[in-house]
Amino acid sequence: MGKEKKRPRQVRRLDPLGRDTGSAAPAKRDGGTLEASFVTHQDSVLPVKLNFPPPLAHLGSELSTFDYQWQLLTYAFNLPDPADFPALPGQIPDKELRRLTRFIDVCEKTAKYTVVAHKGGITLKGEHGNWELEVNETEDEETVGFAVRFRQLHENSTGEPDFSSVMNILEKYARQFTDEHTDTRTDMLQQWRKARAKLMNRPLQNIVCRMVLQKDGLTPDQIDEHAMYNEANPAEIINFFNYGELIHYGKHSEEYDKLAEDAELEAIQHNNFKQAMLGLIHLYFGFSEVIRSAIGLKRAQAA
Repeated sequence: MGKEKKRPRQVRRLDPLGRDTGSAAPAKRDGGTLEASFVTHQDSVLPVKLNFPPPLAHLGSELSTFDYQWQLLTYAFNLPDPADFPALPGQIPDKELRRLTRFIDVCEKTAKYTVVAHKGGITLKGEHGNWELEVNETEDEETVGFAVRFRQLHENSTGEPDFSSVMNILEKYARQFTDEHTDTRTDMLQQWRKARAKLMNRPLQNIVCRMVLQKDGLTPDQIDEHAMYNEANPAEIINFFNYGELIHYGKHSEEYDKLAEDAELEAIQHNNFKQAMLGLIHLYFGFSEVIRSAIGLKRAQAA
């Protein structure tokens, strides 16, 4: 599940969203102690001008976390405003319409979860050559509850309308109900589908980090060496935690138990798991707004 741990050469602090407090800033020396802060490659792109307000941010407990994720999503994918998706010129059958509105409903419920706006993180501290890892995590009940809701939107075999199923419904009727906006609809849906496919392969933080390093002229091998979260595959790590410990003590339980023997490595992988989910969940929030536009509902906003 992860690389062999290496002793870090300097303190690096990660905030709740996986960001280093990090490029080197002026160091402070006091009694032989060196304090330094750093900005990660992915955070070096901030601020990013948004194409639209962060979807469902009015439902969350911390606007800045929604704004942060959407700055990275905008840099990575430059997705179009969901409000610009032309309403479908026909009536979707009730059974499929219910599936679309269910996806919207689950997104709005999930946006209120504290995990979406978690302020914890991982801190590595070193003193006199001794290093320790401090973890500030969400409560187990919060993490498990979020994981269950996330699975309903993400990839579900129990009949819940997940992202793929609602995307297929919209694509079906975007082709069937034709008018002067048909090409616009199909093009916009493809942009959202492609973004999701990339987020299934790499965490959002890693995607942006790799883009920055490539822009800086690094070779593919150098990018692989320096990019954060490069070893985390979202599809694999989400499946691993959901079916190894959080939702079911199932097919990955033995592998999880082995990982849990190393508390530090488990904490790192648990952070990778959350980073994988955060990029995807905010994309799903955005796609719920696309669905709203497609079926003629106004953008969700504070009452």
